[in-house]
This record gives sequence, C-alpha cells and structure tokens, in this order.
Amino acid sequence: MNEDLKEVRIWNVKYNLLSVGEIADFVEKWLDEGRKGIHLTGANPETVALAQKDPLQKEAILDSDIVNVDSFLPTFFLKRKGYGIKKRVPSPDVFEALLAEANKRHQKVYFLGAKQTTLDSLRPIVEKKYPDLVIAGMRNGYFPQEKTDEIAEIISRESPDFLFIALPSPRKEKFILTYKHKINVGCLYGVGGAFDAMAGVLSRPPKWLQHFGMEYWLRVIRAPRVYVKRMPLYFRFIKLAIFGK
Repeated sequence: MNEDLKEVRIWNVKYNLLSVGEIADFVEKWLDEGRKGIHLTGANPETVALAQKDPLQKEAILDSDIVNVDSFLPTFFLKRKGYGIKKRVPSPDVFEALLAEANKRHQKVYFLGAKQTTLDSLRPIVEKKYPDLVIAGMRNGYFPQEKTDEIAEIISRESPDFLFIALPSPRKEKFILTYKHKINVGCLYGVGGAFDAMAGVLSRPPKWLQHFGMEYWLRVIRAPRVYVKRMPLYFRFIKLAIFGK
C-alpha cells in the first residue's frame, strides 16, 4: 500500500482509499506544484470487471493518479478483506468537491460530454452555486471521431485547471489516455453521470440511501433495460471479489 495515497492493488487494478476531501486536497496540492495531466478515475464493478479482459480499461485505471471507490460493492468487499475504507466515494461527490475548491481558488473548468440540453441546464446551476470559478467552456459529447483532435486543441487553448469528462466508455478512456500529456490541462476526471445528476436530469436518492448501495438499484428501477444488460458484469465482479485477489 502507498501510505500517502492509500493505494491498494487488488482485482488486477488499483484503488486509492481516500475520502472526497483527501482527493480534493491532493489534486489542489499537485496543481499548486504546477503539475499537468493529473488523471482521476472512479472505478465501479462494471469497469473493474471490464478491466479483466479489456486492456484499455485496465490501463485507464492503472495509469490514473487517483482511483476513487465509486460504488457500494467494491466498498463492501474491500471492507470484508480488511482494508481501511469507511464508505464509498461516488464520482458525483468528488466532482462537486473539486468544483468547490475551484470556486475558492477562482480556477478554470471545462465540461466535455453529455447532451447539449444537459449542459444548458448545468451552466446556470454551476454559475449560481460556484460564482467565483471560471467556466472556460462546455462541449457536448456528440461529435464525430475525426473532430476529437480539434476539440482537444480548443480545450488546450483555454488551459483549464479542471477538465470534467462525461463521455461514454471507451471514448472517455481513449480521450484521457491520448491527450492528458499533450494538452494544457491541470486535471482530467471522467465523472460518469455527474453532469446529469447536478443538472437534475438524473436524480439521486437521499444520502442515507446512497450509503446502503441503493443508488444503483434506483437506476435499475428507472431504466431496467439498460441495467439488465449490465448485470453480467456485476456478477463477474462479485465472483472476482470472492475468489480473486
């Protein structure tokens, strides 16, 4: 275990058993030191299961500077194995903590991904809640592959401290791994559905239900066709967590 970052290697990937606040503190410390291309990842049962056979997914996790425990199931099994983790660290919570720190420091943020309607709803919410940060730009995730270099260059010219990415996998992983050391960005973070959550497109359950792993099941109820297709990955993760290392 890396004591500073509380890093553990398990299930052929890695996790950093840090709290939301600790993650934000590390990132701001690194930004103060002038670091670029800081890479954060939230790993849930799906991504861990995919990483067992998908080299890109595995690289995206292992090459990250910090990997937050973004789900109830990994948290449960890490506790069972004796690791010192108190609760899961959802990516939407990390996203909001980083926005709060950026607001305190008048930093620049860029939002990439999701639908344009989501971004249109998100902007006024961010501007009201975090009035002292600078929105360097917003770009929806609906663009052809051949425009990716152009979009990366546009983002680089804005030199944001934070680039929050809500592209689907594997586009998100490919973008971060391809550009994190090429563009002028402080920290890159794939935030999953955090844009939708903050914009009100995807509502989250109360905090007390989130702690009991109910957030995932609420999503299953709301979009059963989507999540039923993902269930094999969850069973694969559970098998790995019980019998793997």
